[in-house]
Amino acid sequence: MNLFLTESLEDYILSIYELQSRIVRIKDIARLKKVKLPSVVNAIKILSDMGLVEHEKYGYVTLTDYGIEVAQELYRRRKLLFRFFTEILGVDENTALQDSHRIEHDLSPKSLEKLTEFTERFIKSRKEEKDMPLTLKDLKVGEEGKIVELRGGGGIISRLLSMGAVPGTIVKVEKIAPLGDPIEILILGYHLSLRKEEAEKILVERI
Repeated sequence: MNLFLTESLEDYILSIYELQSRIVRIKDIARLKKVKLPSVVNAIKILSDMGLVEHEKYGYVTLTDYGIEVAQELYRRRKLLFRFFTEILGVDENTALQDSHRIEHDLSPKSLEKLTEFTERFIKSRKEEKDMPLTLKDLKVGEEGKIVELRGGGGIISRLLSMGAVPGTIVKVEKIAPLGDPIEILILGYHLSLRKEEAEKILVERI
């Protein structure tokens, strides 16, 4: 997005983009932005001269293909900042919405680019982490899990299967040694001690 847009003009583009699911009129934009009609008319004229919108006098306002491209980039940027505040910093949604609106205009393009890259990396890594299967080793003391799958072989897996510990069985972590090994669990009324590598073979769903 190489052209220069003031904060106000960016807001107008986003307002039109937001209203594009229906016919957009000058008064609709004025109502959404809570401004007077002459202010909207002046902004639309500037955006029209930039090739971002099309507007016939007393007619409807539409974004051009270029205008849609710019609006989508602005929307993506604001959405990423919103997610940075809510998902990374834990800010409530109302505050995040206001702050993401403010900060996108005040940050330099370079800083905004770096913040966007960081947010995208964080969200991607968290998604990858979330997609990773949860094992019995990941549960904390006192937590319970439902067995989803028993992977591989070995004595402990054979023993669990012989006990009737099939997928759907509930297991509870009773104790974990200071160094994380062994792990004591309660399953089907029995206490078992597992090594870490054994617990990693048992996929669970936290409950």
